[in-house]
Amino acid sequence: MQRQAEKQLLMAIRAGERAACEKLVKDHYQAVYRFLFHLTGDVGAADDLTQETFAAAWAGMADFKGRGRITGWLHRIAYGKFVDAQRKKQRHGNLKRQLKYESARRPDETNPLGRLMTEERSGVIYQALRELSYEDHVIIVLHYFQDMSYREMAAVLDQPTGTVKWKTSRALKELKKILIKEYEP
Repeated sequence: MQRQAEKQLLMAIRAGERAACEKLVKDHYQAVYRFLFHLTGDVGAADDLTQETFAAAWAGMADFKGRGRITGWLHRIAYGKFVDAQRKKQRHGNLKRQLKYESARRPDETNPLGRLMTEERSGVIYQALRELSYEDHVIIVLHYFQDMSYREMAAVLDQPTGTVKWKTSRALKELKKILIKEYEP
């Protein structure tokens, strides 16, 4: 009987019935959230990833064939969102450490070559930041220099957290392009 009820729910969702969409969220939100909370250990991250999971589910609803249960499908999407977030966190963490290191590092006053190299690296990074659009520059500074979370940045910029995450990713790509161009022969 449960499989039949899920199939009817899917048909109603695909037909655009708002009540069916609300029922899907009501029935599965807590399970997906708990799963992500156990993976992340972070209430904010679990909340963000749960919202991303349901957004991805809506976008991919036509692809769900109904062979498995909805809960399994949602958990697969949630796990994929978690893995993607971990990858981004690792990439951003590496850049964050580099930017903090460069901005906090003081040149060795006794070693002129070391001082010159440090100043040159810092100069390249700051020059690249100046080449970014105003919006991208602000995003990088808030996240990597001010150490703000996406949620904090969203409050500062008065934008949704998901938008801020996307803009941060875009800004990093632009910064990378500028830095790669700087070092091309």
